[in-house]
Amino acid sequence: MNKRCPFEGRITCEIAIDNEVLQHSLTEAEELAHANWHEIQNLYDRISKLENMLSQNGIHIPMWE
Repeated sequence: MNKRCPFEGRITCEIAIDNEVLQHSLTEAEELAHANWHEIQNLYDRISKLENMLSQNGIHIPMWE
């Protein structure tokens, strides 16, 4: 990215720095959301297995609302 500010002619541009910080923050947020989604899927798989085990052993599972 060009470090020269197109708006003021300064060597460093506040807009460019803000953009870089924003891009880094978005990348970190995407990585975190992806990791969280994998954890949620694993938990849903575990819940499903536990519900199947309970049902196979004749234990009623109340439905949540």
